[in-house]
Formats: sequence, C-alpha cells, structure tokens
Amino acid sequence: MRVMIVFVSILGSIHTVAQDRLSLVLKAEDQLMTGDTALAINTYQSVLEDFSRSFSATKRLSEIYYYQKDYHNAILYSNIAIEIAEEFYYDKNSVDLKTRFKTDLADAHHLKGLIRLKQNRFNDALNEMRRAANLDPLNKTITLDKGMVFFAANNLDSARYYFHTLKQEPELRNKVLFSLGNSYYKVKNLDSAFYYYNEISLSYPLFKTAHLYKGMVLTAMQKYKRAVAALSTYLNLDSLSEEVLFRRAVLYNELGETDNALRDWARVIKINDTNQEAYRNRGLTYFQAGIYDKAILDFDKALELAPEQAYTEINRGYSYYLLDNPKQALIDLNNGIEKMPRYYF
Repeated sequence: MRVMIVFVSILGSIHTVAQDRLSLVLKAEDQLMTGDTALAINTYQSVLEDFSRSFSATKRLSEIYYYQKDYHNAILYSNIAIEIAEEFYYDKNSVDLKTRFKTDLADAHHLKGLIRLKQNRFNDALNEMRRAANLDPLNKTITLDKGMVFFAANNLDSARYYFHTLKQEPELRNKVLFSLGNSYYKVKNLDSAFYYYNEISLSYPLFKTAHLYKGMVLTAMQKYKRAVAALSTYLNLDSLSEEVLFRRAVLYNELGETDNALRDWARVIKINDTNQEAYRNRGLTYFQAGIYDKAILDFDKALELAPEQAYTEINRGYSYYLLDNPKQALIDLNNGIEKMPRYYF
C-alpha cells in the first residue's frame, strides 16, 4: 500500500511539472498576442530552464528572433530545435512518435532555411529546404519557399519551375501567381508580370498587394490612367497606405489632375508629416499650377526636414523670382548651385 502511495505521488509530481510547463507556454503565447515580445522571450526561456529539451519552446524562440531579424539567435535556437527533434525521432521506436517528430524535424529545417535565406546564404538555405522536403514531401509550402530561394539567388528559371508546379494548389495559388509576377517584374518583362498580377486581382480582389504591383507595372508601361485605377482599388482596401497615396499623387501630377494630386499629397502628409519628399512634390505641384506662395511654404518645410536638397532650394528660388522677389530668388539659386556645382540652367 505504501509503495502504491509513493507511485501515485510521483505521477502527481510529473503531472504538475507538465501542467506548469504548459501553463508557461500558454502564458508566453498570450504575451506574444498582446505584443510583449520581450516578456514572451523571457517566459519561453523560463520553460527551458526547467525543461531544456522542449522542442516547442526552442522552435518558438527561433521564430521570434527570426521575425525580429535577430538571425544570430534565430539560428542558435533553430539548431537546438533540430537537435532535440533528431534525438526524439531517431531514439523512439513508436511509429506514432516517429511520425510526429519527423514533422517537427521538417519544420525546424524549414525554419532554418528561411533564416539562411534572410542572411543571403542561398546554398545553405537550399540544403535546409531539401532536408525539410525529404522529411515532409507533402508540404507544398516548403516547395514554394525553395522556389523563393532560387528567386532571391537570381536563378529565375529554377524559381519559376517550382512556382509552376504549385499553380493548381488552391491554398497557395495566389502566392504562387504573385511570385511568378515578381519573377518577371524583376527582369522588366512587364507584359508577363502584368498577366500574373492581373490574374490575382481578378480571382482574389482582396489581395491588395497585387493591385499595388499591377499599378507599378502599368506606371512603367506609361499607362497612367489604368495605373491610377489599380492603385485606387488598393486604397479602397487600405486607405492609409502612405506609399500608395504617394504613387497615385505622382500619377495624378503626370496626368495634369492638379486637384487630385494635391488631395493625395495632403493625405500623405497627414499620415506622415515628416515626409520631405511629399512636401517637395506638393511644392512642385503648386509651382506647376502657378500657386507660387504655397509652393514656397512646402519647399520651406521640405528644406527644414532635408536641408541639403539642392533642387528644392533652386525651385524655391524660381518661385521667389516669379513672385517678383529677385533678391531672395538670387540667394536660393546661388545656394542651390553651390550644392550642385554641375547644375546647368
């Protein structure tokens, strides 16, 4: 009877440790969800202090450091995760456990491959992706990321080969089409790039980045009205994108739609009142419209934020000249020329 009581006590102790470990993991996940990454890292490290062979904690730490762009620590913890998964995978006789840890091992190699990709260590990244694919051949995301390694390494033919093998995968189709579009946009094959971006925008209109890239391609093709339409579709999905508003304002300027351009410049500045390029470009829009006093105010702000912008100072000089203030015009023009000794009127 006494032996049985001791045995039950040991089981209770093991159960408590497992519960404590699970509680800490759940606590760390909650901390991540609330955005407190530093606290989550500390909590995961607490898990490892009590249970040093926790695959989930080491892999999660590697993922956190990966997203923080701390690739040194990301690699450190991915290597530990791989070591732990290998230990369980090769030491266990149970088929169920081997299957589970085989997937874990594939995930860890996949993650390490992604980290190596960010470090531009393309051969190492490919080796990790191949190990992951050998362990988990049905995981199509690994195949996609293998293609992304070739894309980053500028081996576009190989990248497209892997992308094309995944075009019929419903869950990956949009990412694959986007990657194919990028592979053609990278070499300025605008027609092919447009085809794939347009395919996404038609089949999945909520994929907002496809509308942005479609607009960029149409801009490069000098099809400005269609580019405005693509960027406007993006802004219907995300009205606070500083970059897209900026691009559309430039296009409105090219089209001579001054009021629309000024409206977009104002929205960009409202989002980011330190964007000196927006002040400079709005100043140019006012200048082209003959509103020189407002142009000067924007050039003032742009030069306050970026004093070495010679063109801005020269344009302000022209504005003063056209407002019949030759003295101030001469000061700005001389200062601008000094900053750009090769500038020719």
